Amino acid sequence: MSSSVIGSALADVRAQVASARAAVLRSRAVTWTGTAADAADRRRGDLLTALRRCDEALDAADGVLEVARRAEMQCVPGRPVGLASALAGR
Repeated sequence: MSSSVIGSALADVRAQVASARAAVLRSRAVTWTGTAADAADRRRGDLLTALRRCDEALDAADGVLEVARRAEMQCVPGRPVGLASALAGR
């Protein structure tokens, strides 16, 4: 699987996480009373924490993807590999 396909999939997941975050934040407009309000606040907090973890995981995956892109570039036939090859063409 190419890094561009993986990058596209990561972008899709990031968009879904952003959409979920927006939905959780919009849910603050719903008014609850008593223990239901406390439970809703706790649940929103738990969901936002989970979404932050998703963002952190996606950031880590982006780093791995960048390494994969560089490796892909080195493995493409006809392309110079590394700095020494680039300088040899001068």
